[in-house]
Amino acid sequence: MTNLSTQPHSRHWLNLGLVAGSALLFASAAQAQFSVSPSQTGLFFNDLRQRANPPANPAVDQSSSRSAGNYDYDPTAGYTGDSIDRPMGERASFDNEASRGMGQQNMRSGSVGTTRRSSGDYTSTGSPYPTTNTFFAPTYITDPFLSGKRNLKIGPVNVGLGLMTNVEYNDNISRGNGENRLDDFIAGAYINLDATYPITRNNSLNLTGLIGVDHYFSHPEMSTNGKEFVMNVAPGSSISFDIRVGDILFVIYDRVSVRPASQDSFALDNKDIFGVFNNDAGLGVTWDINSRLNLSLNFNRADSQALEDSYAIYDRTINSFSGSLAWRPTNTYTVGIESSYSVVDYDQNYNNDGTTLSAGLFLIVPITHSTVMKASGGMQHFTFDSPPSFKRTVTDADVATIQTNITALNAQIANVNKTSPDPLTAQQNLAALQAQLQTLNNQLAAAQVTKQKEDTEFNSHTFDPSTDHDDFYYNVTVVNQLNARVNQFVSLGHESTLSTNSNFVTSDYVTYGIGVIAWRGSRLTVSGYYEQSDESGGRLAENVTQYGLDVSLVHRLSNNLSVALGYHYGNTDSNIVLRDYYQNSYSVDFSYALSRRMSVGLGYRYWITNADDPLQDFDQNRFIMTMNYNF
Repeated sequence: MTNLSTQPHSRHWLNLGLVAGSALLFASAAQAQFSVSPSQTGLFFNDLRQRANPPANPAVDQSSSRSAGNYDYDPTAGYTGDSIDRPMGERASFDNEASRGMGQQNMRSGSVGTTRRSSGDYTSTGSPYPTTNTFFAPTYITDPFLSGKRNLKIGPVNVGLGLMTNVEYNDNISRGNGENRLDDFIAGAYINLDATYPITRNNSLNLTGLIGVDHYFSHPEMSTNGKEFVMNVAPGSSISFDIRVGDILFVIYDRVSVRPASQDSFALDNKDIFGVFNNDAGLGVTWDINSRLNLSLNFNRADSQALEDSYAIYDRTINSFSGSLAWRPTNTYTVGIESSYSVVDYDQNYNNDGTTLSAGLFLIVPITHSTVMKASGGMQHFTFDSPPSFKRTVTDADVATIQTNITALNAQIANVNKTSPDPLTAQQNLAALQAQLQTLNNQLAAAQVTKQKEDTEFNSHTFDPSTDHDDFYYNVTVVNQLNARVNQFVSLGHESTLSTNSNFVTSDYVTYGIGVIAWRGSRLTVSGYYEQSDESGGRLAENVTQYGLDVSLVHRLSNNLSVALGYHYGNTDSNIVLRDYYQNSYSVDFSYALSRRMSVGLGYRYWITNADDPLQDFDQNRFIMTMNYNF
């Protein structure tokens, strides 16, 4: 984190508030749904306020060779401006290895840790930990590839442009065992873009994103869209337009992603993963009523569409309205109220349509010169439609009974000549039995057709009977810079979010992470998590307890060569028989800088899953070669 010990006392406290707000204070969202989860709503509004009020900077000569750097985002210091002496708008980047090691998952990091709260969110990568990513400037887009640099200046436009390519061999893309294992080579190429166009003093256009293509050479049917080529648009890729009118900032934005998503947190086999297109469009408004009071409002429409027809049951639209009133009475702490209202509409009513409402208080306060706490709490109210009525007319037992009768009748037909006293009687008995057999075959065919239709109807709905849900929520996050070598965080909370297997899931969770500069050129991070999640109901409802540990050690062997070692342990206990499992993952990565613009990497991942159901056990080896080039 930024060392603030040399700053004046009052400004020091103010900047600590900015640090926590922009980086980790709303981290307890852990990638939950935007505007449905109160903690994610808080993250958005804190980012919006920081966007409107970056640190004051002197005027900049636009003819300078340096970037104007409007809204350059530093996860440890909020949005920074042009007074920072960095070439071409380079941002002070947060240590990527440290953030990965503390569970703040970077793009394509290969983390296998998942959280039940994120299973119903199609917009973010799943991770059990808090996130430093913000809505407008997600760090996992720029930092792993460009380290925050804006390396091109085209007229008035400041551009960061990078290219990433990789080739991976995966010996078990199907996550199967025995004969169910499928291996493949997967190649990918991605363009990373981060650009700002200061149109006028009060208007700017911003674009950030990563877009690319994966190619499956042997088994394209196992890709997230079932095709040979898979387009990926990283979560957080967005375009936004800022318009300032007096003390009011309007932000028009659109955020797009095309990526794999998880059906639920039990990624035991490949069928749990599907591709999804997600688009968030909206208008945010923030108004500094005076030097101490700020009012922020936002409207957002989120559309999610599965890339394969077989997963279209998850398609949905969420329209959200939210607001935040923040009061800074002394410039050392912030207190306020936040509320959000969302309308959830599933295209095929797999889950029930409904509305969500949350309202509560939040507090951001520096505890010491190096410790900041954010706490929020309030009430949530969910209302869902009743599930469609459903009653089976044909069961498996009905079909089995007809099949048993057919088998018995065929046996009688085979013995008709033995039991009949004469040929004429035998012929009459045979005709009667064959007529009965034809009737039974017709009944079986009709029963199978009816059952197939009823199975299709049954599988197309969760039949969650929960219609109303009232509960409290709270989120507490504490960020501490213990000294120049050690930083740590702890986050805990209780809240409800949308689910894929039922209408919603309610979770209690706690996470902790610590990062240590153990010796020169090294970074050791250790983090752990615990989560208890209960789904609301329906045929797929499941209660889950998850806990795990992550360890990462990064060491710079030379000026150009670095090595990173990683380990993950995760345990999942379910109330459903044969759904418990635990996972171990080991990784090693080498990175070599060929020049200031180009680096290459070599990585290995070993992932093993042990499940109560032996058919779900699997192991997986991945060998990855990468190349990054910054233009």
